[in-house]
Amino acid sequence: MKPEVPDYLKSKSQIQPANSRRVSRRRILIRLLAAISPPIFGALYAKFESNWLDLSQNKISFPGILKQQEILILHLSDLHLSKTFSLEKIDSALQDGFSASPDACFITGDFVTDIPSKAELEGLGKLLFKFSSKTPTYACLGNHDGGVWSSSKGGLESSNEIRTMLRKARVRLLLNEELKVKIKGTPLRIVGLGDLWSEQCYPKLCLSPLSKSSKKEPVILMCHNPDAKDILKSYHWNLMLSGHTHGGQFIVPFTKFAPFAPVADKSMIDGLHEWEDSRYIQISKGVGNLYGFRFNCRPEINLLRLVS
Repeated sequence: MKPEVPDYLKSKSQIQPANSRRVSRRRILIRLLAAISPPIFGALYAKFESNWLDLSQNKISFPGILKQQEILILHLSDLHLSKTFSLEKIDSALQDGFSASPDACFITGDFVTDIPSKAELEGLGKLLFKFSSKTPTYACLGNHDGGVWSSSKGGLESSNEIRTMLRKARVRLLLNEELKVKIKGTPLRIVGLGDLWSEQCYPKLCLSPLSKSSKKEPVILMCHNPDAKDILKSYHWNLMLSGHTHGGQFIVPFTKFAPFAPVADKSMIDGLHEWEDSRYIQISKGVGNLYGFRFNCRPEINLLRLVS
């Protein structure tokens, strides 16, 4: 016989498991969102940052510059034309850099990432010509531009295609070569070395030993990989322009730790450094990127003011 008065305690015990199940599902959902949100937002930010171009400016005391005079040079590196970094993005970066009306431009390698199509190379050449036809532009090659390292990674086997493109674009490529020039009346020697990883870096062919450099003109040296500095200690040069590192590509937040920086010397992955015998090394974070991502190291173009 059923009781006339309902047993509320019994009813409550029957309802509670359903509520408990709903609470458990909600907690699982919250925890899942908490786990996946940081990687999603991090990836979106890294994609955004890869196109967030920065302009870096530095002033360098440089021998041979007359008082009250300065030479403005534009340093570009790592254009990395690819499916993830288009001609339009390179064009935008070049326009920003050349809008400062530099006296000369230096590009320190890695014009492409993989094997570009003929149309892509022609497009890059036309783009460079638009600026190099008005401003003297010099370049060296990087590890992605063809050779031993590039071919081992499925890239260009030879740098011939890049060389042809640069010649048509009127960009003066220097491969273990020196060039004597005058910029705003100041005599300079511009030197371009082959890439270290491509086993094409031969300083003996184009640099003078320090002991014989007392009467030599000041030297601006282009060398893609800053690690090459260790084999360049005994040669005469005043300013080395490099790239290659992408600023580390990924910097751990709130630290300077760059676990993926492709150099042995992790103390030099970006910026201007005063080095031995009052020499300078400028390392650009580069314009392009690999894989379409950067984190905590924005792409950049560099303006250097050489002063007395």
